Amino acid sequence: MKKVYESMNFHKVGFRQSILQEAGIECLIRNEGGAGLAGEIPFTEVYPELWVTEDADEARALELLAAQSDALAAPVDLADWTCAQCGETVPGNFETCWNCGAEPPTKEPR
Repeated sequence: MKKVYESMNFHKVGFRQSILQEAGIECLIRNEGGAGLAGEIPFTEVYPELWVTEDADEARALELLAAQSDALAAPVDLADWTCAQCGETVPGNFETCWNCGAEPPTKEPR
């Protein structure tokens, strides 16, 4: 078994686990309930960790996780939009009109 990822945020570890499982890589999370031990032992020892069960899958798992990290880090630049309901100009990253709560007509990258 090889550790391929760790984070103090369990949701990040679980998200990456789903990426590997979708790719057919068998993996597991260690320290799922370890947060309760923080203070008794060093907090870095209780971070949730993602492990691949087959050593041969390590390189592929790391590639998949790196590609996902790159995609998450890429900024999404959405064009501002005009609300059809009230006519306000709304920043592109808003999911609804800040003034009246209406949905945008469409969301398209700039």
